Amino acid sequence: MELNTQTVPVQGESAPDEIKAKAIAKKHGLDFIRLSQLDLSLSWVRLLPEWFVKKHKVITVKLEKDTLYVAMTNPLDLPTLDHINLMTGLKTKPMVATERDIVQAIKNHYGVEQMSKQDFVDARLNAEYTEEADGIIEDIASSTEAGRIVRLISSTIKDAIDSTASDIHFEPCPAQIRVRFRVDGILHDCLTIPGPMRNEVISRIKVLAKMDNTEKRKAQDGHINLNYKGNNYDLRVSIVPTINGEKVVIRILDKSSLSVTLSTIGLHGEDLALVESVVNRPYGMVLVTGPTGSGKTTTLYAMLQSIDAIGKNIVTIENPVEYTLDKINQIQIEPGSGQTFAGALRSILRQDPDVIMVGEIRDEETAEVAVQAALTGHLVLCTLHTNDAPTAITRLRELGVAPFLLASCVAMAVAQRLVRKICPDCKTTYQPEKETLKLMGIDDDHATEFVHGKGCGYCFDTGFRGREGVFEILKIDNDIQDAIIRDGSAAEIKKLAVQNGMKTLLDAGIVKIFEGKTSVEEIKRVIVPEAVC
Repeated sequence: MELNTQTVPVQGESAPDEIKAKAIAKKHGLDFIRLSQLDLSLSWVRLLPEWFVKKHKVITVKLEKDTLYVAMTNPLDLPTLDHINLMTGLKTKPMVATERDIVQAIKNHYGVEQMSKQDFVDARLNAEYTEEADGIIEDIASSTEAGRIVRLISSTIKDAIDSTASDIHFEPCPAQIRVRFRVDGILHDCLTIPGPMRNEVISRIKVLAKMDNTEKRKAQDGHINLNYKGNNYDLRVSIVPTINGEKVVIRILDKSSLSVTLSTIGLHGEDLALVESVVNRPYGMVLVTGPTGSGKTTTLYAMLQSIDAIGKNIVTIENPVEYTLDKINQIQIEPGSGQTFAGALRSILRQDPDVIMVGEIRDEETAEVAVQAALTGHLVLCTLHTNDAPTAITRLRELGVAPFLLASCVAMAVAQRLVRKICPDCKTTYQPEKETLKLMGIDDDHATEFVHGKGCGYCFDTGFRGREGVFEILKIDNDIQDAIIRDGSAAEIKKLAVQNGMKTLLDAGIVKIFEGKTSVEEIKRVIVPEAVC
């Protein structure tokens, strides 16, 4: 295998790392290699065990006669080189690479997607089920002694977490199980498992999630508590029967990673100041609206984080509680016990609350109690399922809330969507199609350069990495109050709000385009212009 050690221009965040690594290589007379440009042999790479390469940040590059070439960031780490020599019985020669490239190469070559189908066939003979009595996996990476089915499930979950996936789908097909990760809202194929392995895989997941392993005809729900790399995760498991077998979806919730603020979710400038001023009022109602998966709950959490909790009694009603918040009292609704949002809300009002978060307003009773709470000196934050901010007002009217009450209690309605951010490692300028720009209402002679991602190994070749919110913020001023009282339509309220300075979702999305945060095509995909509805 020919190694490419030439110096080529590097763009993005990796350039400083490469400069440092090249300097180290030159100082010690060693080769610098860019692993992303090499086609590494899996047989060479797997000469070193996964736990070792992850701990020491090394990876095998090639084997020539009795010499093993390994990429590392510190070629003077003699204890690690000696350890490799003892494990393999081969002479070891170091090469220099960036830590970022090494970590990505390890992920590419040790992930479950690299397991051969023969590994899965062998797993049928060697599977060992390790039942944790309390459903807790202390460290998913330490299950090297368990059977291959156990390692397969553990490695799949580990890879999903490392890929920042929000969900894992095990989808039964006639001849196999397709495994997909949802990353940044998009499903990606990651692995196929041969059909004969289906029962073992599903059984292992049921054992971990404390489900009935004998029940195959009814839907089941469960969860797995997991500690991985020092973080606590709650894995919500849902299994439903299909014509090809049982389908499993695992939702990944990182209990220890919630550090969101209004600015980190995508609010800036005047919009940020407006939202902060409203959520720090002593009373009133704030509505956050959007389709499922648009980040509404995260926005509510960010709003709560911006409120001084020391001098206030803050209570949330959720189904389920997704993240634990400090200094906040969180109540989880248990529908099976007959508890409802409205019933919990009535109980909370006897607990001297200052701020109440209602996970979702679904019915007339909950809407009525929430409005009364906002009118009697409480700040109420809640979500609705509507397409834009003005429609949130009309939705509450449909639930039986009188217009004059809405005009008195609602302070703000926020509609939102999540758009994918352009990957910084493959970001480049381009020219979108003129028809697309015209559809979006963008002048194709605009001076700003348009950017998108070409796709690389760090972003699943999608050109995107991470997501950010796009917001339509409707502040209820005197003009909007008058429109609500006279029972104006959502279209009338929206027209009036735009005249008073409100940016629509499409307007806010175009701002993200000009800021270089996302692409024209992504805004077109997520925020469909009314012209094509």
